Amino acid sequence: MARDGSNGGGRGGRKPFRGKGKGRGGGRDTRSEPYEDIKRENDYYESYYSQGGFLPEDEFKHMWKAMQTDLPNSFRFTGTKSDALAVREIFKQRYIPTITAVTFDGLSVEPPRPVEAFPDELVWDMTTHKKVIRKYPPFKEFQKFLVAEAASGNISRQEVVSMIPPHFLDVKPGMVVLDMCAAPGSKSAQLAEMIHGDEEERVIKAANNESPNIDGEGDYSDDGRSTGLLVANDTDYKRAGMLVHQLKRLDFPNLIVTQHDASIYPSIELPNAEGGRPQYLKFDRILADVPCSGDGTARKNINVWSKWTPKDGLGLHNLQLRILNRGLQLLKKGGRIVYSTCSMNPVENEAVIAAAIEACGGVSKVQLVDCSDHLPKLKRKPGLNTWKVFDTSTLPGGEDKKAHMFSSWDRFVNAKEKYDAKEPVRQFSSKITQGCFPPTAASEERRIPLERCVRVYPHLQDTGGFFIAVLEKLDDIKVTQIQNATNAAELRKMKAQSQSATPAFAQPLNVTWTEEQPTGAAPSEATPSLKHKLEDPAEIGTAKRVKVGETEEQSNGDAEFEAISSMKRKLENPEESATVKRAKTGDTAPESAVSGPEGQDAQAALDVDVDMTDAKPAPNGSTAAPARAREGTKLRPENQSQNKEYFEYLPSDDPTIADILEFFGVSPRFPRDRFMVKNKEGLVLNKIYYTSALAKTIISQNKDRGMKFIHCGVVMFVSHKIKDKDNVKAPWRLQNEGIRILEPWASKRIVNCTSKKTLRKLLIEMFPKLPKDGGHELAEVGDQLIKMEIGCCFLRIEKSEGDDGFPFRMVLPLWRHPGSANLMVDQNDRKAMLLRLFNENEPDIKNHVVEKQKAEEEEAKRLADDVVRKEVESELAEAEEEGTEYGQIGKGDEMEVDE
Repeated sequence: MARDGSNGGGRGGRKPFRGKGKGRGGGRDTRSEPYEDIKRENDYYESYYSQGGFLPEDEFKHMWKAMQTDLPNSFRFTGTKSDALAVREIFKQRYIPTITAVTFDGLSVEPPRPVEAFPDELVWDMTTHKKVIRKYPPFKEFQKFLVAEAASGNISRQEVVSMIPPHFLDVKPGMVVLDMCAAPGSKSAQLAEMIHGDEEERVIKAANNESPNIDGEGDYSDDGRSTGLLVANDTDYKRAGMLVHQLKRLDFPNLIVTQHDASIYPSIELPNAEGGRPQYLKFDRILADVPCSGDGTARKNINVWSKWTPKDGLGLHNLQLRILNRGLQLLKKGGRIVYSTCSMNPVENEAVIAAAIEACGGVSKVQLVDCSDHLPKLKRKPGLNTWKVFDTSTLPGGEDKKAHMFSSWDRFVNAKEKYDAKEPVRQFSSKITQGCFPPTAASEERRIPLERCVRVYPHLQDTGGFFIAVLEKLDDIKVTQIQNATNAAELRKMKAQSQSATPAFAQPLNVTWTEEQPTGAAPSEATPSLKHKLEDPAEIGTAKRVKVGETEEQSNGDAEFEAISSMKRKLENPEESATVKRAKTGDTAPESAVSGPEGQDAQAALDVDVDMTDAKPAPNGSTAAPARAREGTKLRPENQSQNKEYFEYLPSDDPTIADILEFFGVSPRFPRDRFMVKNKEGLVLNKIYYTSALAKTIISQNKDRGMKFIHCGVVMFVSHKIKDKDNVKAPWRLQNEGIRILEPWASKRIVNCTSKKTLRKLLIEMFPKLPKDGGHELAEVGDQLIKMEIGCCFLRIEKSEGDDGFPFRMVLPLWRHPGSANLMVDQNDRKAMLLRLFNENEPDIKNHVVEKQKAEEEEAKRLADDVVRKEVESELAEAEEEGTEYGQIGKGDEMEVDE
């Protein structure tokens, strides 16, 4: 799907998805002419949406006119609701009045305005021209505020329509949520905030022995903390890195970031009793914000106008369907999945929804949810029940190009047959399948109510184009999963290889394949090359159906996708392909080692449609072998790549953790078993992370099964490198990421700041003096620090009213040095806080340590210069008295020179 303002074109600012290297809509902006000179015209684009029956003619003209104008800038206040509301109030009271007073060309400039569709005035947009922003100081100051708060994580620059899907998911604290196509992370940030809820206030209640569950909203049973989890995924490693950067600002321990192809996302295994049936994680909520053509982003992605073709949507339909199908399999019964795109093309929207519901068994298994009560002020149009499929045909070499619109699959087939008779060489798109068309008529009980989908057109509320659908899983499903023909060939090859290497006691395979090819596909299109498939899976036109066995979904459905996922990764990473290994088990029979989705052997990779009715499931999800052989089986270590991340949890009695928590007086109720380090050996070196209980369970259970974990948890402690380290009881400093998690449970090392003047001094000065004997200028903070040992402290600032009050609660790390103190906040965050709290645009932050070093260097240089000067003066004096080696020259003497 297309992304928001931070996302770029086909996903909000990137090019539409097309061909090799374009990823999920990505690509460089290759335009040669200025932005303003690009014509916002495209005959195919306009013809399809004007003649396709989407809107009445008059309304289409309004929409098209809106499409040809620039998109307003929009942003959202983020973080906990109390913090977001506080920053919003600063923005409203300080900047809105000054901006409102500005006039340009004799007219009042329209200030930023709240978007009515969203609650609490937390979403704003503005249409101010950049010339105005550059010219007038009030806008310049406002721009600095936006930049500073965005860097601090209090504001997210995001397109309005991209904020809709998380609201439609209706996430509650305690839910387990998957974002299948998450990068760069703005929607994931919204989901994290929803899972997080108002837990900080509840944790404080729990620490004071009060009940945290004050209203029954969500699960806060972890001593006031939400028990929920967000798993954010992206298929590209670099984009997953962007995702981590976006989400780390939220200081959210209930988070895991993974890197997998969403269409074959691996099942996440949960612990189970020895010899029991394998258990897999099922999600309460899933966001499938899928790759799309991005034609709804034409207001800001200028490339849409010059590059849009009907093949964009046709080429992505299959990939979108596979992602949605996989999401439905990962969803628990009663759970909901939101499918969204920034395209207006029904081939990418309603057609995908209808095909997915039919593949799952119809409306008795999966239903479309009526979303009229979600964001009730959002202006919207219902989903389409009928539409036309747009295609172009050409002769070899691209000659004689013709445009076609087909209202049904039968009409497409008839037209194709006629052209085959008249012009057998004319080529149509090989991507058109029956699933691209509206579903055939059915009884009212079986009819798919596609009108429950939501369409947001650009002219309705001055936004981009968007599509949202909410599906609820009513019962277990057996998905007829669409796969590529190349995958089928590779699986058959792997099956043949594995049968020759299968141990005698292994269960027989019973895999059934049914291949389907699009009508009229040319032989060269029916089986594309493996290289092409890996470069651009969306461009594969030939489909292959995997016949799922009749076993229970919980077991067989997940095993199927683990197998497919394993095979796919083996094709993409041949060096990581599993080999059949023999485990040494003494006098037991040899058995193939199994290590999960990415480390399975060749036979396990083929375990797609195995009838497991009479076989006892093994903990790893494969059919059980005799016990005496299974006892000696060991997990095969995963082949490490340059992107490998290690996550090792520390034991609950780790001495370093014990010393740190004792130093801060942390309550025994605070969990000791969730601390983690990121190195293979599990050594406490530089950073110590903290995660939630469920995150730990998932990481520990799946880290050796081939799951690609990119990030987990928040940094709680960092080793503090100081000269007198041996004299410090806990040479570790608290981090902003995790300090608010730990602070409610601490009883020591707490310093209360009650004055804004004191806080400003700590922000404006680094290392202000705090001598052991004598006065200081840190007021109440200095009085408390004087009595403390060297080490880190919690600087606690409570919310208060009045001119000297604070708009929200804050907890910051503060280090007590032998002769000074220092707020452990970097310069960018210091400047953001000074701007937010004191309205200081260009603060001059003093670093006393650096200044002292400079002074010492200048003094040393001055002393050195004095020594040199004295040496020179001494030499000159000696020369005057004694002469030089060329002769005696005294005052008043003249030297005769021979010419």
